[in-house]
Amino acid sequence: MVFNKLMDPLDPAVQSSIATGWQPLLTLAIFACGGAFFLGALFTAIRRGIDEEGWFRPKENDDK
Repeated sequence: MVFNKLMDPLDPAVQSSIATGWQPLLTLAIFACGGAFFLGALFTAIRRGIDEEGWFRPKENDDK
């Protein structure tokens, strides 16, 4: 990433730590695993709701 040397960063701590070292990659991996877990739990709950609860199926005793 190319930064303009004439511009001062808004937060010097962010500029010095955002793209260097292995810590950002470790943090990204931890959050990606956590997000994948919760996204999988959400999809599993929706699939089970569709199968077990009969979502999106017409009601059998529905008299009009």
